[in-house]
Order: sequence, then structure tokens, then C-alpha cells
Amino acid sequence: MIKNNFLQLFEEQTQSLINQFKEEISSLRTNRPSTALVENLKIDCYNAQSPLKHLASISITLPNIIIIEPWDISIVPNVRKALETSSLGLTPQIEGKQIKLFLPPLTRERKENLIKLLNSQKEDTRVKLRKIREEVVAEIKKSFEEKNISEDEKFRLLEEVQKLVEKTNKSLEEITQAKEQEILES
Repeated sequence: MIKNNFLQLFEEQTQSLINQFKEEISSLRTNRPSTALVENLKIDCYNAQSPLKHLASISITLPNIIIIEPWDISIVPNVRKALETSSLGLTPQIEGKQIKLFLPPLTRERKENLIKLLNSQKEDTRVKLRKIREEVVAEIKKSFEEKNISEDEKFRLLEEVQKLVEKTNKSLEEITQAKEQEILES
């Protein structure tokens, strides 16, 4: 029972890391407009910070326009300020109670910067993965020292943990390559 708990917990944590990484990179801009670019942007309003998706409807107008329509018109300046200070590098246009973001074509320099940011986020995720692995390995060794598991079981668990780490790293690499290709093709 203890044996499977280590692996099950570790697998859940690695899956959570992968999902978190996917969510982080979904906000990296390509030429295709996506609501993911702005939906998690934190907006200062009502004495708190809230994600934009909780404060406004966000829609796409092809080929390259994101339309944000806050439900409360009084927060339009706050949304505009958050958009201007974000890493998107876009200038919002206010038309009535709508805020429009026009996505210009990406320059080569901007694509290179996005790829650097993508790789930086991948490395951050790998660091988190190593930290989680170290914690699980320490727990396995502690269980062995407390005679809860045998030495053979300890080595089997450590080997399984390493396989999961390799599988997770491979998955991170595939996700990164796909996003990099998407950026380069835009």
C-alpha cells in the first residue's frame, strides 16, 4: 500500500506540473488570437486582484482582434492599465465599453524573445520537478530506514520515480517543441 502511495502521489504531482506548464505557455502569443492570452491577466479592482475572465467577456474577431467587454464599465481603466503593463506588448483601444487588442504580426526579434521565455518557463518547471522528486526520494529512503519497505522495494520505487521523471521531461520537451513551432510559423 505504501509503495503505490509514493508513486501515485508523485504521478499526480507531475501531471499537475505538466498542466500548469501548459496553462502558463498558453498565454504566450502567436499570430493566432486566443482568449488564453488575456484571460488570466490579474486586474486590480474592488480592492482585490482578479483574473480578467472573472470580470469580462472575452471574444475573438478574426483575423487578429481580441475583444474584451467588462461587465462593469467602471473597471475599463483598470483593465486597460493591466493590459498596457502586461508582457503582451499590445496597446488596447477603447471603443465605448469594449476594449480591443489588435495583434500585429510578430517580428523575428519578438519570436526569438518568446522562444527564450518559453524555454525559461520549461526550465522553471523542470526545477519544480526535481524538487518534487527529491522530496519523494527522501520519503522513500525514510520509509526504508524505518523498516516500512525492503531494500529491493526501495530500489524498485527509486527506479519507478526516475522513469516518471524521464517521462515527464519528455512530455515537457514535446509540448515546448510544439509551442515553439507554433511561434515560428506565426
